[in-house]
Amino acid sequence: MLREDQVFNRCEGPVLSDYRALAQLAAETARMAGAALLAHRSEWAAQDSVQGREVKIRADAAAEALILPALRAASPYPVLSEEAGWSGAAGPRFWAVDPLDGSVNYLLGYPHVGVSIALVDDGQPVLGAFYNFVLNEMFFGAVGQGAELNGRAMQVSDVTRAPEGLLATGIPARARTDQAFAAQLTARMLAFRKVRMIGSAAAALCNVAAGRADAYWEEAIMLWDVAAGCALVRAAGGRVQINGPALDQPLLVTADNGKLAWPGDALL
Repeated sequence: MLREDQVFNRCEGPVLSDYRALAQLAAETARMAGAALLAHRSEWAAQDSVQGREVKIRADAAAEALILPALRAASPYPVLSEEAGWSGAAGPRFWAVDPLDGSVNYLLGYPHVGVSIALVDDGQPVLGAFYNFVLNEMFFGAVGQGAELNGRAMQVSDVTRAPEGLLATGIPARARTDQAFAAQLTARMLAFRKVRMIGSAAAALCNVAAGRADAYWEEAIMLWDVAAGCALVRAAGGRVQINGPALDQPLLVTADNGKLAWPGDALL
């Protein structure tokens, strides 16, 4: 099994060398926070607040308090994270962090949870680490350098037609609740053979990167939820589209294996 830094030893050059070190930092930090989330679940799985469909639990803030100092101490880049927002002045290169993607899953004991850390460079997620500490799965990679799951190379699927594919999707807390949105979501879902909603956007995207799902579509999702997963899909040979007014605002995110023919305007 490869160490988390060895996946990056296949490419050379100053930018890729930089990505190697930063990706290792992301993976090590995700493992550290994931271990704490697992060890402290009995005390951290408690609701702090509920605002509409948005649920905040103690674990979100506790994990973020571990992650942000680790990233600041080892890199010069600002951080955009779920709880704290921007830490440092926004720039072309920054970390996007979800300290616990799948907070309600964590609260209820569902296994689809994890720590998501990505580097965004010039508006694009370029490397990411997602650690599912319940299943002990580390998804790890960078654009142009490949992606791995627990030390083994992973690639997107070869499905080309939506009626033969599996769509991963969800309804985030910020999503519209009107009939038009419901109709749009239903049309997307019915275009595919199967659909999965697992309660973690990062995990859903990692499933696309690993070939477990063929496509992902979600509206009104935040960058910290999807950045690592988007980087991993791209690293594994897939494609990603991120649309929205600004990267720190709700986004429409679509990802697939790069071969899939989507119905209608799903990639617009």
